[in-house]
Amino acid sequence: MKKFGLLLLGLLAATFVFAQDDEYGSTMDQPVRKPAEFAWEQVDVGEFSDPVAYAPIRQADVMYYYTVWRTIDLREKVNHPLYFPSETKGTWRSLAQTIFDAIDMANPDKTDGVLPVYADEMCTMPTSREDLRGNLSEISQIPEIDLETGEEIGMKELVVEYEPKQIISYNVKEIWYFDKQTSRFYVQILEIEPIIEHERASTSYDYDSEGGESDDNDVRGTMMKKRVGYIYYPELRPFLAKQEVFNVKNNAQRLSFDDLITWKRDFTSYIYKEANVYDRDIADYIANSRDQRIESERITDQLRTLESDLWEF
Repeated sequence: MKKFGLLLLGLLAATFVFAQDDEYGSTMDQPVRKPAEFAWEQVDVGEFSDPVAYAPIRQADVMYYYTVWRTIDLREKVNHPLYFPSETKGTWRSLAQTIFDAIDMANPDKTDGVLPVYADEMCTMPTSREDLRGNLSEISQIPEIDLETGEEIGMKELVVEYEPKQIISYNVKEIWYFDKQTSRFYVQILEIEPIIEHERASTSYDYDSEGGESDDNDVRGTMMKKRVGYIYYPELRPFLAKQEVFNVKNNAQRLSFDDLITWKRDFTSYIYKEANVYDRDIADYIANSRDQRIESERITDQLRTLESDLWEF
């Protein structure tokens, strides 16, 4: 009986010790300290950053507005601060990882404080958590092997979740408008659409390069593109404002993704669609890729010169 009491006392003491370790973050599951990134006490961006509000605008003051759709290709060198790091390092995260964390698919039952994703471009129909999980994963067919004989006995389904580093571009819808009260030309991003590029792993069901359903005869291993869904940009901004981005010019100058994209617009892109009566992309009426880029530049120059043309006498 005495031995049993001593054993019980020892277990309680061990539990207390491990509990103390958990409290101070010294177990294998908890970090022992903050990431070793700086030689000074770093203030978290999220502790003081909120999105800067847009200038107030009245419909009566809008003399002119124009809507365009553009693609931000993360393979362009200028856009690398939006893509890297491919894996989270301390407090440094990519734009895709920031969006994935905001969506928070790791907690399927969580609804409060989660970034919604919409099924339509107008951002009026939210995608359910179940459908969104399907958009962020792929079902592939792999052979099932008999452990005793080593022979293939059939095929089984394997769910493969996409990683943030597989987002290689973003489609952005933005509106340009002229405010007669301030005599300025403004631009605001309305929605953003992440595009995943992945290697085709199954011939049962997939998406083609344009985001639609593909044929069963497609070659296995082909690089495919898949749309995640539409994100209402004003709802994304609070998450972007709390994430610091790598500044290629000066690491000490603190910039968030909201500063980089919303205000500085420090990225390169090309227009693939403008507002038109036919609701068609540039690729729908211009087949040659070189001519498509020339048409994109023409629309860009039109927007650049509009403000100065308004003040010509």
